[in-house]
Amino acid sequence: MNASSLEGENEIMSDSYVLGNRKSEIERLDIQASFFEPFSRDALLKAGIGKGMNCADVGSGSGSVTRLMAQIVGTEGHVTGIDVDDNYLQYCRTVNTFPNVRFVHQDILSPSPSPSQAKGGEFDLAFSRFMFVHLKDPKQAVRAMKDMVRDGGTVIIQELDHSPDSWLSHPHEESVDTLREAFVTLVRKSGGDPLAGRKLYKMAVEESLHASVECYAPCLMMGNEPLCSLGWRIADSLKPAILQHGVMKESEYDKMFRDLKQLSRKKDSFVTYARFFSVIGKKSS
Repeated sequence: MNASSLEGENEIMSDSYVLGNRKSEIERLDIQASFFEPFSRDALLKAGIGKGMNCADVGSGSGSVTRLMAQIVGTEGHVTGIDVDDNYLQYCRTVNTFPNVRFVHQDILSPSPSPSQAKGGEFDLAFSRFMFVHLKDPKQAVRAMKDMVRDGGTVIIQELDHSPDSWLSHPHEESVDTLREAFVTLVRKSGGDPLAGRKLYKMAVEESLHASVECYAPCLMMGNEPLCSLGWRIADSLKPAILQHGVMKESEYDKMFRDLKQLSRKKDSFVTYARFFSVIGKKSS
């Protein structure tokens, strides 16, 4: 896979994922995935995932949750990773070692029904993490995920909520606030909703899912590699879109990036990485 080159300027915001698909962003996603794996594993186990199940990872990205589910369902189960970005799909197919996993290109917001929807739901469980903040129509996405699962099946949606007080740094570091504001601005420009996390439970209930919700404030300790690098890595992934859309001047970006790098080495500091919402919804039998 050739993901190391920067996408063309007209392609940076060609879809709603403002962080792009460069090799560095895939590396960031893998680091982020290691941090959030316990939260996702916990939700999957609470939802009753088990051997032999047929599961879908919607918005699979770098495939970390797809592979996690494959480990749990075992060789007698199956997992389908679904994404709209062919660079991510190609990467996932290249690194995948699980014979019970496939990766497919599919837009769940497409007006035409997917094969699983046409059958009335083929999956026992459909999972999505960090996709909804980027969507123009999250309600339709919840409906689509509900349609993907069989009667009695489960939908799990996990998402961050980027409210002003959620990215807390202590001691206070202004670059963290600047990064949050830039991310929120770009998400809104792309048609997404940076406050999507808090809205998941209501959307699940409105779709007649028997739902539960949990909320966490994940904490990143600075000086703890590689997790402490997530701040400046997010900034690096956002840089093309930040400059393209004039969110800040290059000199302002450079200062923010330097300050985030310096913060990552301060062992007496921490940053909370937005609020993390986890919704589990059961489809009626």
